[in-house]
Amino acid sequence: MSLTLLALSWVSVGEGASLSAQQAVPASRQADRVAVITIRGQMDAVTASSVERRMALAIDRGAQAIVFDIDTPGGEIGAVLEICAAIKSSAVPNTVAWINPQAYSGGAIMALACREIVVNDSASFGDALPIAIGLGGAQAATQGELRKKIVPPVLSEVVDSARIRGWDEFIVQAIVIDGVELWWVEESDPADGPPRRFAVNEQEFGLLFPGVDPPRGSPLIVSASPNAVPAPAELSQAEDAPAATEDPAAFRPASPTLRDLSPALTGESEAESARDLDMLTAASDRPVFTSDDAGGWQLGGYLTNGSGPIVMKTREMERFGFSSGVIRNDEELRAFFGATTLDRLDRSWTESTVRALSTFWVRGILIVVFVLALFLEMTSPGLVLPGVTAFAALVLLMAPAWMLGLAGWWEAIAIVLGVACLLAEIFVLPGFGVFGVAGFLLLFGGLVGSFLGPSATAPGSGNSELIRAFVTVILAMVTSGVGIGVIMKQFGRLPVLRGMVLDASRVGDDDAGDELVAAMRDDDELASLIGRTGRAHTALLPSGRVEIDDRLHDAKSGLGSIDQGDAVVVVRTDGWQLVVEAVADDGSGPPSPPAGGVA
Repeated sequence: MSLTLLALSWVSVGEGASLSAQQAVPASRQADRVAVITIRGQMDAVTASSVERRMALAIDRGAQAIVFDIDTPGGEIGAVLEICAAIKSSAVPNTVAWINPQAYSGGAIMALACREIVVNDSASFGDALPIAIGLGGAQAATQGELRKKIVPPVLSEVVDSARIRGWDEFIVQAIVIDGVELWWVEESDPADGPPRRFAVNEQEFGLLFPGVDPPRGSPLIVSASPNAVPAPAELSQAEDAPAATEDPAAFRPASPTLRDLSPALTGESEAESARDLDMLTAASDRPVFTSDDAGGWQLGGYLTNGSGPIVMKTREMERFGFSSGVIRNDEELRAFFGATTLDRLDRSWTESTVRALSTFWVRGILIVVFVLALFLEMTSPGLVLPGVTAFAALVLLMAPAWMLGLAGWWEAIAIVLGVACLLAEIFVLPGFGVFGVAGFLLLFGGLVGSFLGPSATAPGSGNSELIRAFVTVILAMVTSGVGIGVIMKQFGRLPVLRGMVLDASRVGDDDAGDELVAAMRDDDELASLIGRTGRAHTALLPSGRVEIDDRLHDAKSGLGSIDQGDAVVVVRTDGWQLVVEAVADDGSGPPSPPAGGVA
């Protein structure tokens, strides 16, 4: 009965918290001018840049409180940690996360960085277990080296937030990782003030309730994987658990399963410990429980079974001290602060455009357009439109990366040098190979580098961003190769592509000047020109144009370079181009076709 009455008392406290917006506003929360920054969809580098810009704008406008209106499934670790750092270092300390209605993964981590959290009806909060995306797909950091590599920075971030903001230090660990089994306890007879409440692990439970088997069953908080409940023996490692540290600044693992994530507990050096947990800037005010505390605490229930990272709804967030109240609309939000002015700062259209251009699939399409247009321009110089298209695709590809700080000048230099090497391979040193290989490697490296930025090198990001960038560029290059093959075989049959050039047969002879480019013809028509002679309309280095029977044709030299005006003979076709070689010319007129040629 005592446990039931205790649970009911907590429910009443939670329900009272939802009415706080209608009561007197505490001085620490009161703000006349409130800025609301919306967070919608996946969180990425664009989100981080946008949030920092809007926070600066809110401060410039004199905001006394900043509310983050959150509805997100999560996002990139690097971007999330960047936003958390901006919130904690903000010149406006009165920060509130409004979960409206969901804050999963990175959204939950961001909310914990704020001074207070409020929720809408049916809010969802939690499940921040890091996930790495690689060649094999998404992989949760539940075991092995992946767990050791990407979990510690996230774990230290939420623990640091708990110590600064007053969240329960063990519950936040259960939000970001599995294997954390907890019980909820309350101080029985506090010396002064309200009773303290904490989540305790099995080792601490044994100290507070000696000789009592920890009760299990239906947990008060549901995990993200409720169907994968491990056997109690898998989580019961109290006999092997390390002793609680007395150092208030040290990381305190909520479960023995976290020992391998803390260098301080595995015998590694202090330098390695500081490296992995360098985000713990605040000391813990959580007591170190001993056997002397037995009899001074009451059991509130079985909190979580550790089968997965936990997810809390509106009621659980209020009950366990994570929510300051229920806010359903802007008017209630205004009353929550006692504010006279509430300004909403949404993402700008330019940021929305940059975000769209920054998605991997859009950037992959831009790479395909860039490569295909560049190919058309290099094989048929002077068409202009392919060159302009290639330049525009490159600008759209690189500009967002530069704006977000995802790319430096080395990527642009690598891409330009790569294109230059490819041009040298085609026009200056055909068939040599070195410039072609170097050009491809420089172009490929520059494109991959343009995808990477702070999020790729942030703690815990691993190599997922590099793998995604590598795969995207590879797929774009393969697609481009297929497109080039189709163009080479079908150019004369594709009206859209054939319309990019002019056909001399469709205009008068007087209009056939240097600016006139012959239309690319069908394979049979080009084959009929084999053996015919003409003159180089432009220099062939090795590609250019030749004039045969007063018509211009795209062509390339089959051997070395050919100067403008030199006599040539068609020896074969290559796709939509003629392949020609220079022939002797005595100055008396066009040379005669070779024996067996077509007159």
